[in-house]
Amino acid sequence: MSRMRCFGCVFVLSYCFSVLHTDAQITDPSEVAALISVKKSLVDPMKHLRSWNRGDPCASNWTGIFCFDTYGTDGYLHVRELQLLKMNLSGHLTPELGKLSQLIILDFMWNELVGSIPKEIGSISSLQLLLLNGNKLSGFFT
Repeated sequence: MSRMRCFGCVFVLSYCFSVLHTDAQITDPSEVAALISVKKSLVDPMKHLRSWNRGDPCASNWTGIFCFDTYGTDGYLHVRELQLLKMNLSGHLTPELGKLSQLIILDFMWNELVGSIPKEIGSISSLQLLLLNGNKLSGFFT
C-alpha cells in the first residue's frame, strides 16, 4: 500500500511540474519586452493582437509570431518571424524591433503605419526579408 501512495505522490509531482513548465517563460525575455513595446506602439482596431496579452509568445502562439522550434544556447526560444500583414494596424515601428536579434522575416505590409523606419532594424544581422510596403513610412533605411 505504501508503494501505491509513493507512486501517487510521484504522479502528482510530475503533473505539477508539467503544469508549471508549460506556464514558464520559454521565449528570450528581451524579445518578449520588445514585442510588448511593438504592441504598445500600434493601434489595433480589429483586435488582431489580442493574443499578445496571454502567456509566452512562443508557447501561446501569439498572432503573427513564429519561433524557432529549438532552444538557443541561452536556453530560450527566439522569434524567427514577425508577420503582421494586412491587419489594419496603425501607429509606428518601435526601435525595440532591433532586439529581435534572430529575426529572419519582418512583415508589416499593407497596414497604416506612419513615421520613419527605425535604424535599429538594420542591426538585425539575421534579417533576410523586410516587408514594409503599403504603409505611410518615411525616411531612409541603410
